[in-house]
Amino acid sequence: MSTCSIASSTFQEKEVVETTPCRPPSVERQKEMYVDSLSPKEKRAYLIAKDHLGMSFTLEKSVGFLEWKKTQEF
Repeated sequence: MSTCSIASSTFQEKEVVETTPCRPPSVERQKEMYVDSLSPKEKRAYLIAKDHLGMSFTLEKSVGFLEWKKTQEF
């Protein structure tokens, strides 16, 4: 889990940084980020799958999305 710096102070001549966990992007934002990361060929395949499979296609359950998500630091 990543952290965000929220405050910084000096304590006995050492800098102390307080952190809090960052909220990961929403699933919708993650889906946008994933689609934006696709090559033109991959994006075309995604659009074809989405068109042909219709309601049965779920991007967040796709192998590509799940693999991409593992590489992200949310």
